[in-house]
Amino acid sequence: MRAVLLAVACALLGSFSASAQQPAAEPIPVRAEALARSADRIELTLLGGLFGGGTLGETEATVLTNDVPTSGQTPLFKTRSSISHAPAIEGRLGVRLTRSLWVEGGLSYAEPSLDVEITGDMEGAANVTAAAPLSQFIADVGLQYRWSGRRVSPFVQGGGGYLRQLDAPRTSAETGSVFYGGGGVLVRLSTASSGWRSHVSARGDARLTWLRGGIHLDDERSPALVVSGGVTVGF
Repeated sequence: MRAVLLAVACALLGSFSASAQQPAAEPIPVRAEALARSADRIELTLLGGLFGGGTLGETEATVLTNDVPTSGQTPLFKTRSSISHAPAIEGRLGVRLTRSLWVEGGLSYAEPSLDVEITGDMEGAANVTAAAPLSQFIADVGLQYRWSGRRVSPFVQGGGGYLRQLDAPRTSAETGSVFYGGGGVLVRLSTASSGWRSHVSARGDARLTWLRGGIHLDDERSPALVVSGGVTVGF
């Protein structure tokens, strides 16, 4: 009996020692798994915001005088043109090139108005402002560099594209080009563990946009500030 008890004790001791020496199981890499799921390749974004206005320059209407022997010029009135602020809606498609670099294209629509202020009438008429509503379409493509975080991901971006503006009766259409630069931030709202969707994020953008061409009265044009916010879905 003593020998049997001794053998059982030795067996228990040996199993306890083996279990003590066995390395603990590694924790499940939850963060690595979440990051792997968040490394999406395509993003769709819907934005709504405000397309900022800008000045289009100033001109002066003149008439020739009857001075002899040379004719001078007398100013009739001055005009100052500008584009007003307007709500804008925008859809964007992004494709990841590297870990931090994305290529992104977008389509936007806004209805600003072309305002022409007439001042300095030689006959003393009161100043007046004429407004003509426009339909404005912009198609652009650019690069975006992103600092990816667990929840907040700031980015900078820049690019260019195509501008088309039409007047209210749609009888006059002018085309031009667009260049923009700015930045923004993505704030992750949810991450899917499975399925076709990778994540849903809130997005905010702010960028300066330079318009060249289109409906305008002068080549002098200040940049327009475009501020927008919306939702991004990753795949």
